[in-house]
Amino acid sequence: MFTNSIEKTNPNLSKYLLVPFLLFFFLSSCNSQQSDAKKVAADIKQTLAENTPGSIPTKEGGLMMKATIAGKAWVADAMMPPEAAGRIIGYHNKESISLPYDRRDLYVGKKIKFSDHQAVDIFTNDEVGIWGGRQGEMEFTKVDANWAEGVFHVTGSTLDGSKTLAVTDGSFRIAVPAR
Repeated sequence: MFTNSIEKTNPNLSKYLLVPFLLFFFLSSCNSQQSDAKKVAADIKQTLAENTPGSIPTKEGGLMMKATIAGKAWVADAMMPPEAAGRIIGYHNKESISLPYDRRDLYVGKKIKFSDHQAVDIFTNDEVGIWGGRQGEMEFTKVDANWAEGVFHVTGSTLDGSKTLAVTDGSFRIAVPAR
């Protein structure tokens, strides 16, 4: 009687109610498939975290960032285009180095001294996690119609300054935006 009155006011409503019910029934009866689906979902989440949307894989002769962090070699496997992020960012294994960027600085010899207003953000897989780099500098060493290259070094520190992290021998290559 109740469904008949619903069907009279909205004949398609019973169809809309049937779909969620069947979906719920199907999903609840597939426990083994659910665990597989959860694993796939976890894999997707990890892949998205490792490959930040908008980032581009690095390759020889293309985008590149590398450095030595606390004495260990670090090489980015993806980079965010500086025009998209407003920074020069390299990513590797959920770690990143983020340098200041201003397209007006793209000329050979331009040096940028890191400070509170021109800071480097360093994200690491350690107990600190986030380091602020306000000591050091970067310099553009090559700029042509397609690429800009530079070098950098920075000392990162914790918020309270109790720990520091040395990033040395840094270099990068970014695409020069079309003018």
